[in-house]
Amino acid sequence: MVGAIGERILLTLWIGTIWAIGYIAVPAAFVHFDNNIVAGAYAGYLFTLVNYIGLACGSVLLLRYFLSRHLRLNHWRLWLIVAMLSLVILLQFYFQAEMAEIKLSDWRHDPTLSAQFDWLHHASTVVYFVLSILGLALIAIKEQGNSHGEK
Repeated sequence: MVGAIGERILLTLWIGTIWAIGYIAVPAAFVHFDNNIVAGAYAGYLFTLVNYIGLACGSVLLLRYFLSRHLRLNHWRLWLIVAMLSLVILLQFYFQAEMAEIKLSDWRHDPTLSAQFDWLHHASTVVYFVLSILGLALIAIKEQGNSHGEK
């Protein structure tokens, strides 16, 4: 299905997107746009794209492990992908959804909603950072070669 080269391509797409959007495009949006509300909406859109790319790439990678003839449930890469997919699901379907719900109200003038939004934003930033670091580990640490000499 997806060999070692396919895995490298999927990881490059997934992790590259995480880093390019989260640490280049979104900060640039807040510098470029005069209006923070517009920049925030654009950032939310970009993070949604990142999350769906992560769901797609991570799912294919996970499927690769489960369809492998040599499935090892104790393989660290398998569990790292499971952890990363879990974080993407948390980001997209909890943090993003909650922040989007708050944005539908007049949250900037409501101290309770503003504090809730700030907490969600901070927590999602931490989760995104952890996701970024886990992704680097997947790319930086080579998988041990198999019987065909692949690394």
